[in-house]
Amino acid sequence: MGILYGLVVAIIWGAQPVVATFGYRASLTILDLTLLRFTVSGLVMLPLFLRRGVWNAGGTGWPRALVLLLLAGPLYNMVLVGGLHWAPASHSSLIYPAFTPLFTSILARLMLGRQDRIPLFGLGLLVLGVLVVKIGSVLQAPAQVYADAWRGDLLFMLAALMWSFYTVLMRRWNTDPLSVVSVIQVGALLYVPVYFLFEGGALFDKDLVAIAVQAGYQGLLVSVVSVLLFNLAVKQMGAKASMFTALMPLVGVSLAIVVLGEAMSLSLLAGALLISGGLFLSLRTTTSKQ
Repeated sequence: MGILYGLVVAIIWGAQPVVATFGYRASLTILDLTLLRFTVSGLVMLPLFLRRGVWNAGGTGWPRALVLLLLAGPLYNMVLVGGLHWAPASHSSLIYPAFTPLFTSILARLMLGRQDRIPLFGLGLLVLGVLVVKIGSVLQAPAQVYADAWRGDLLFMLAALMWSFYTVLMRRWNTDPLSVVSVIQVGALLYVPVYFLFEGGALFDKDLVAIAVQAGYQGLLVSVVSVLLFNLAVKQMGAKASMFTALMPLVGVSLAIVVLGEAMSLSLLAGALLISGGLFLSLRTTTSKQ
């Protein structure tokens, strides 16, 4: 089941840059996208949060809950989605999954000792595959269109580091997946009054269809469904669950081909083979140990 959870998460997250880019094209801002994401998810998870216990953050404890909220809440979303302001969606689909398993592996060794170890050879194939796809994408794209893409690339790397910390801390603290999801989404509602204080009601003058799409996808699929499934995968597989982010480039680039009309390339095919091989070897090692 951990493998199934990881695959579904990879599909949802892989499509996120493409969906968010459509939001930008509809004149929605990073602040708008963050509001839509956490308003919907926070209200959906509020009943569960109240049942699990407010005073102890659903059993997580408020000190730990606040750390996880900082790493996976509104700030994380603004860092990840904000990179799309400078860099194309393909960069997000490539850089984020390239560095997430790398950072997670390093942090797991430092913070978890020998509890969770991602096989180095499998990890190397995952990272190499992502880099091959990225290099091919960069060489084929007109550089002048995204002159400041490096700014977005740095934000994607920072988002990967934040999520890696979140992954390892959940494992270290042995948190309950459902409680963590409810705490983060409900806690993120604190962003709502801050948004309206600075932005007012300008959001409601924008495309209602785009607002509905972003609210449904970002607020339900990304914030609730995928995070819950990812937490369950971490619970069952440990830090190795981060390997599934290596599938995000295949999902993201495939959607770019289908939706945006981009052509298939040899670098994409080579990267797909490397990523698939790395994932197979890593999962095989995980299964044999369990």
